[in-house]
Amino acid sequence: MGAKRNLLVIGNGMSGARTVEEILARGGAVLFNIAMFGDEPFGNYNRIMLSAVLDGSHAATEIFLNPLAWYEQNAIRLHSGIRATRIFRFARRVLGADGSEEPYDNLIIATGSRSFVPPLLGLTQGDGSTKAGIFGFRSLDDCRRMADYATGKRRAAVIGGGLLGLECAHGLQSLGLEVHVMHRSPHLMNQQLDSAAGAILQSLMEEMGIRVHLGADTRAVLGDERVSGLELKNGETIDCDLVVFATGIKPNSEIASRAGLTVERAIVVDNQMRTVDDPRIYAVGECVQHRGQTYGLVAPIWEQAKVLADHITGTNSKAVYHGSKVATRLKVAGVELASMGLKEPGEQRDEVVQFTEPRRGTYKKLIIRDGRLMGGILLGDSSKAASLLHAFETNATLPEERIRLLFDVGAPPKRVTLEQIPLDAQVCNCEHVNKGAIVECVKGGRRTVEEVREATRAGLSCGSCDAMVREIVEWACGGENGSSSRASEDEALPGSEGEHELQIKYGKSLQALAFYKHRVLDHLNSAMREFIAGQEMMFVGTADKNGNADSSFRAGHASFVKVLDERTIAYPEFRGNGVMSSMGNISENPHVGLMFIDFGKDRIGLHVNGSARIVEHDEFVRFMEDRAAADTVLGDAVLANAISKDPGNLERWVIVSVDEAFMHCSKHIPLMQKIDHEVLWGTTSAPKVEITSKPKESRSDRSRRIGLLKLARILAWPIHSPLFMLDVVVSGDNDQIALLGIPV
Repeated sequence: MGAKRNLLVIGNGMSGARTVEEILARGGAVLFNIAMFGDEPFGNYNRIMLSAVLDGSHAATEIFLNPLAWYEQNAIRLHSGIRATRIFRFARRVLGADGSEEPYDNLIIATGSRSFVPPLLGLTQGDGSTKAGIFGFRSLDDCRRMADYATGKRRAAVIGGGLLGLECAHGLQSLGLEVHVMHRSPHLMNQQLDSAAGAILQSLMEEMGIRVHLGADTRAVLGDERVSGLELKNGETIDCDLVVFATGIKPNSEIASRAGLTVERAIVVDNQMRTVDDPRIYAVGECVQHRGQTYGLVAPIWEQAKVLADHITGTNSKAVYHGSKVATRLKVAGVELASMGLKEPGEQRDEVVQFTEPRRGTYKKLIIRDGRLMGGILLGDSSKAASLLHAFETNATLPEERIRLLFDVGAPPKRVTLEQIPLDAQVCNCEHVNKGAIVECVKGGRRTVEEVREATRAGLSCGSCDAMVREIVEWACGGENGSSSRASEDEALPGSEGEHELQIKYGKSLQALAFYKHRVLDHLNSAMREFIAGQEMMFVGTADKNGNADSSFRAGHASFVKVLDERTIAYPEFRGNGVMSSMGNISENPHVGLMFIDFGKDRIGLHVNGSARIVEHDEFVRFMEDRAAADTVLGDAVLANAISKDPGNLERWVIVSVDEAFMHCSKHIPLMQKIDHEVLWGTTSAPKVEITSKPKESRSDRSRRIGLLKLARILAWPIHSPLFMLDVVVSGDNDQIALLGIPV
């Protein structure tokens, strides 16, 4: 075995420490010398439980996940209380605020986020320092300072009526303060709840004595040296002694920006959690942006940490993070809540199943599309939350009698027995721990709740699943091994007849997914590169920052699309042909889908998904010179001739970093022939495919083909994901072209 590599982690919060745990679990102690920088002078703790520290129900020591001794036990060199200030990428060193330096071979940025404080009047004193009585709510130090400052005070205001704001309000109330929540939106928790649920939650908060002000847009913080009140934009004033900002979070991405890494809303990463500019540098957690999305919940960040650990340790170099379905189950100021997916129907065919009982503080709403759960809200009664979250995450088919999803009908109320809960049902949403993992933990000898928690971390984050974890441990200790939820062998399989043949060939359990995704590459193998070089046309799919789709067609001579290496494609953008629309989208959302089709032979198509950036022609030539490959562009006689005739005709170049490459699936392609190509193209050890020249087209065939492609350009379709693939299929029977936007 070779020498250990130096692994450095900037950030010792929940995402940074959890990522290190995942790396250690994959043999990271043998592979790396690990060092970490952490702003705070102690080990990693559970930020989700800060409200419990503020209200006094938990001591600060009770929410620590990794005390300082843990770092020593795992030979981790922790710079506790030291902020990392600079990354020197070429020297591969990081500088700490105290002058210390750490070398790295691989770097992980896990700097998290901070409270976003809107630019209101009156935040600072004359000398520029923050006015006394203004707080964020992100750290143990925030809790300590708030509790100390609240002594002898009468009234507090919390700006922001989301989850964090309500939790903070509940904690401040426990300190004996009169609490006012100032919220700009028409209802509370507008990110997770609809207006009806928000109204019920408001009534529950007000029953607790918390004053709620909706549509309250704060203009200024009053007071000279310390807070004395708030002024709203409508002229109204609210007296208060302290104010807490819970108005969202801002990713801590400045250190990455100074190092020249791409930062948009946050640090931009690829599907392996690598920064798009430097493959040695990874990023994880609230400081990252993946496919245009940022995440502030624990569960998605844990998924990111696992993919990063798989990739950096080599445990699974093909591990891919595709984004997360956002769902959460928690308690807000003691009120049970589960929220997942859509809050409102998005399409005309969506079903809405709804129940409301404001007097009892209960609200239930499900959004169902084509028999599958697309979203849901459970407020005040979460007895059905586990089964609904499982149905949402697994995309399971729902029973036709929808009311049974929310209630036990025709029998006394009862809960599903532990035997009936499938092994793959998720118990801890924060830690992604299912029933089977808990059962296996008990079978392995850990027979107490504390031992199971330590091994799986189930119940250690928000605590909402604590009772369920305890019950499963007790049940498993009684000698039962659980049961698995398996479909009947006679159950009809989804999909077309062609897909059924594939299911039989590859195995029923894979179903259609086996054919679409099980041989996706994260690079272009030699056969794919040759195929691209032989094509004269390409379809480009983009989406703007709001997910609105745009597609366009590109055509040119063979090899007008340049395959620079197994992970990089470049193509020129000429005037017209939807260029500005496409480039405008790329500037807002770098994710693109490219598709190449051989119309003259088998209609075999190749999809390439990736991240794009736009560069000027001169910059692209310099880029190629740096790669000693300038002749790829300058030696292209057709391209050079086109540029020389009209230099202004070439707008820019688009460089695409490849995330995924795979064949497209279409019933119009003969099934067995499709499988043969899948085998040839879809494996890293694929034998070389000879790309034969196409037979010369007749003029009528060419006119027909170009006409169909022009039709393709003007078609548009709804899209639900910023990264997608396109299926373009020419049907020889009726001369139609079909475009399908398929989220991936």
